[in-house]
Amino acid sequence: MVTKLVMPRLSLTMETGNIIQWFKNEGDPVEKGEPVVEVLSEKITYDVESPAAGILRKISAEEGSDVPVGETLAYIVGPGEELSETIIEPKIQPIVQIEEQEREEELLEHTEVRKRIPASPSAKRMAREHNVDLTQLQGTGFGGRIVEEDVQRFILEKGTLSPIVSEEVPLIGIRKTTAHRLTSSFQTAPHSFIIMDSDMTKAVELREKTRVSFTAMLIYAVAKALREFPRANSTLVDGKIRIYEDINIGVAVSTEKGLLVPVIRQADRLQIEEITTALEDLTEKTRQFQLPKELMVGGTFTVTNLGMHDVDMFLPIINPPEAGILAAGRIVRKPIVEHEKVEIKPIMTLTLAYDHRILDGEPAAIFLGKIRRIIEKEL
Repeated sequence: MVTKLVMPRLSLTMETGNIIQWFKNEGDPVEKGEPVVEVLSEKITYDVESPAAGILRKISAEEGSDVPVGETLAYIVGPGEELSETIIEPKIQPIVQIEEQEREEELLEHTEVRKRIPASPSAKRMAREHNVDLTQLQGTGFGGRIVEEDVQRFILEKGTLSPIVSEEVPLIGIRKTTAHRLTSSFQTAPHSFIIMDSDMTKAVELREKTRVSFTAMLIYAVAKALREFPRANSTLVDGKIRIYEDINIGVAVSTEKGLLVPVIRQADRLQIEEITTALEDLTEKTRQFQLPKELMVGGTFTVTNLGMHDVDMFLPIINPPEAGILAAGRIVRKPIVEHEKVEIKPIMTLTLAYDHRILDGEPAAIFLGKIRRIIEKEL
């Protein structure tokens, strides 16, 4: 009996999944329910399990490739069975491989001499980047092969040298998903920004007495403020503003593979100590890529903090489909005038990015002001 292993739908909006890695090779035995391949969709990594016990045959999607939902990834056959040639499907090439092939073909189409030109991969890459016709070069490599130095020498002689590329990093996996989602967000949602300084005196005192992080304090303040300003806890769907009952705060976490946003669910019902514990657990598991997929979806608002990197302030991009995101910079001691006296206080700059289709400037300013008051008065 032949069983298909297909790309699952991991969310309502998922259209394709990216193959991160195969845990099994063709010919390996698999058990029903055993993880076979890791896929990525919308920042969620997920282990696809074998639907049946048997032998893994004909892997149809290579690592790095994008596969539509429902497409065949591989086949599972019973012991002693063979896979019929009539149902074998062509392998799906990785996107980067397809683009490389297309560039090679395009270069060939514009080359007058339709013969194979012996050249190293780095030489071909540099020739493409600088629009150099390899038929005009005399190779100095073994057997007349064109090497990178030949192309560079030719460009120098022509006086058209551009910066040399030291490395090409394929835009795949989490980074590709992040790029797609944030590009879509910035093009679709009209971003507007409001910036305020917050007195962090009470926050610094709390930090010195406990293990509560500044990010946990921000999450606590945002969650409490959202309860009073439900319009900021919403999304725009089919021309309607959909306001969420649950307040689920996403936290931007940097990983070696790119940016991920794990979610603290019903954060408004948690005490600040509980938020601290949840945040520590989420951050650790996210960076080890061990976070359950249910904690990577369902966010209604996001908090991002770059203060630990000495950033004063920055303008964040809204995490779709949410209505807003709060960005925090570092704490800096600044002179503040109060009651005709100058005092030195720890100040953090807060930036609210909001979707102007959902929120207007005044309510957005009042919302950010509420967040600041919670930080300054209610921690």
